[in-house]
Amino acid sequence: MRTVDAKGELCPKPLIMTKKALGEMGDNETLEVLIDNETSMKNVTRFLTDNGFTPSVRSDGNVFHVLVNKTGELPESAPVEEYCEIDLPQKSNYVVAFQRDKLGDGAEELGKILIKAFINTLPEATNQPKSLVFLNAGIFLALKNSPVIESLVKLEKSGVKIFVCGTCLDYYGEKPNVGVGIVSNMYDILEQLSSAGSVVYP
Repeated sequence: MRTVDAKGELCPKPLIMTKKALGEMGDNETLEVLIDNETSMKNVTRFLTDNGFTPSVRSDGNVFHVLVNKTGELPESAPVEEYCEIDLPQKSNYVVAFQRDKLGDGAEELGKILIKAFINTLPEATNQPKSLVFLNAGIFLALKNSPVIESLVKLEKSGVKIFVCGTCLDYYGEKPNVGVGIVSNMYDILEQLSSAGSVVYP
């Protein structure tokens, strides 16, 4: 059995990897595709089904295992990009501005738990923001050792723009530790905030 690890990849990459692997395999070989995104899993299974294959899916925690037996040839011209157009998160005209590394007032520990849950939920939101802005103590959320850095990287890969205040990074001495986004000046940040349909301040 051949395994393709497409975890962490966004459409059309899992489709491209699946198509390439099938093209290199012999008849009756089994392909296993590992995917950690439900939308990508659905896109891959639909692509396989539409091209004459019969995939099966099982889940193991947050990882989907798409199994398919190669019973025929996949047309070289079989498109993949069009399968990314269904069920992809929509970008809305709003910006989320993080001014601190916790959510709400009250207990600091609770605030940090809530902000982590807020950001980790964003990649799965139906309507994603067009951009995220990190100001003042909010910049700590965008550092390499941040507990939400994986979700922020996923959002950036999906097209959400991320702006991190350069003056704030300099003030806290954290510029070398930025883990995601663009180090930005206040002009760029103001452009993002002023052009948004709405601004959310967690």
